[in-house]
Amino acid sequence: MNCKRIWIVHLSLLVTAAVWAVTDPKFETTIQYALSAPSVLASHVGWARAAAFLSASLVAITSLAAMFAAMLLRRASNVRSRSLQSLLAMTAVVAGWCALGIHHDAIAWQGKRIRFACRVDELESIVAPLRTDWPTNDGDLSTIGPYMAYPFGRPTTLVLLHSPRLASEAVYVSAVERGSGGSIKLQLTGSDGGDWAEWHPPHSHPRSFVGGLADPHELQAVCSIGSGWYLVRYDVS
Repeated sequence: MNCKRIWIVHLSLLVTAAVWAVTDPKFETTIQYALSAPSVLASHVGWARAAAFLSASLVAITSLAAMFAAMLLRRASNVRSRSLQSLLAMTAVVAGWCALGIHHDAIAWQGKRIRFACRVDELESIVAPLRTDWPTNDGDLSTIGPYMAYPFGRPTTLVLLHSPRLASEAVYVSAVERGSGGSIKLQLTGSDGGDWAEWHPPHSHPRSFVGGLADPHELQAVCSIGSGWYLVRYDVS
């Protein structure tokens, strides 16, 4: 394979990795286990993702080494102008990989924001009945199914016994929280879960809170997804 083809393969791989970070709900999990516990990577993200990550890493390292070797050969041949161009291009490529590695979580977060912005209507269908008629005890609603209400007497948390699914995606709502200002928060689980989708009335925004089960949630990240809805990440450690 000549040098030009190696560059095309490598740059295509870099672009593909960025697209992967935006579109795959398990991208962050893949990176996390690949760096901290590679021996259990496949069991957490599946063999297909593990194989794709390992193959992409091998091709990226091999092609980058080939590009670097070609640059050194040019320098040895005293082709100064082309060598300088190659050096600048190599620097840009390395910077691109470093940016992806350092900011992969932020890139994945923006991808998740886009996905949930397309699900606002589904989220709205769950929350709309609860705005005007918040339950006062355990029960069963057509939009969320059977639930248990906590704390007893004046509940602010509904723990769902059969988590409703959002469309065909593996995203479920496991609990609903009502804020003091009238906000309603949906706890998300599943492969694209782990965060919260929250509706807030005007002049209200997501913030840290203590849930109805006395569980603290420290605000980490928030972004608007439209129509008063926000995608929110909390630290619950």
